[in-house]
Amino acid sequence: MRKILIGLTAAVALAGCQPKPEATAPERDAKAVMEAFWKNTDANRFGANGALLADDIVFIDPIWGRYEGKEAATRFLAQFEGAGDCCCTLERLVTDGNVGWAFWTLHAPNDELPWGGVYQVKDGKIVFYQDIHQRVYSAEEQVAHKAAFKQAQDAKKSAKTRG
Repeated sequence: MRKILIGLTAAVALAGCQPKPEATAPERDAKAVMEAFWKNTDANRFGANGALLADDIVFIDPIWGRYEGKEAATRFLAQFEGAGDCCCTLERLVTDGNVGWAFWTLHAPNDELPWGGVYQVKDGKIVFYQDIHQRVYSAEEQVAHKAAFKQAQDAKKSAKTRG
């Protein structure tokens, strides 16, 4: 009986020392997917990120709102291509399994704003992304921000049609 107890104790102790299974493909893909997302974003190719989104993605922006589904989220992102004098740069990307966060900066005329984003990747596609900004915008500020953005877009479109 004593030999059996010693054998069981040794087996239990050694079980915790076994090598862990290799990470699953979606976990390995998460960092590569988000690196591709930010490569597109840094290059002002927001619409190209649609290829990285899952069909059932939930994309949340604190100013612009919530977009559910690949088509809606892709349309939302694509509107920022060539949007005036603003650009985004990735500062740091952290991934832990299939989730992570990005620290990035929005460069706007006369301003630089720090942002963060949290995300989840499943089967090599982004299923959730939410931008986070420290500042809380009033309803009036949100309206003004959207109006200024639209004005910049309209000016750019007008310049293209004239040129």
